[in-house]
Amino acid sequence: MPLIELDLLIAFVNSADRHHQAADRIFRKIMAGDIKYVHVASSAYLEYELIHRSFSYLAEDIRKEISSFKNFPNLGEEPLTSKIILDAIKLREAIKGMTYFDSIHASTARLYDGEIISTDPVYDKVNALKRIDPSKI
Repeated sequence: MPLIELDLLIAFVNSADRHHQAADRIFRKIMAGDIKYVHVASSAYLEYELIHRSFSYLAEDIRKEISSFKNFPNLGEEPLTSKIILDAIKLREAIKGMTYFDSIHASTARLYDGEIISTDPVYDKVNALKRIDPSKI
């Protein structure tokens, strides 16, 4: 199964997010074991912290949220490697406007199993990567 992207981590913890219902449904399925082998890129946790710090969230709150994902039943983690970084650089060169973290997440997903659950259509431009729309899960 695929990598789950940052947008759904944020949507899951934020009930006001427009994708919250889809994220909540997906995480319930992961917890129940109905969706297997879903992973988060370790780079997504870094981006998660950076975004939340930029909005002045307390470090303790950020730590608790990331820890809850790390301890979430049936949710794995894919580490950041030099191979991923090198592939991400190539992606940013090939796809104009692709952000740093999107390229890292895309590369992680390509090297993991070639699938990513995300609302972001930028992943549709990446060769050897299938984006799974969360509303269709």
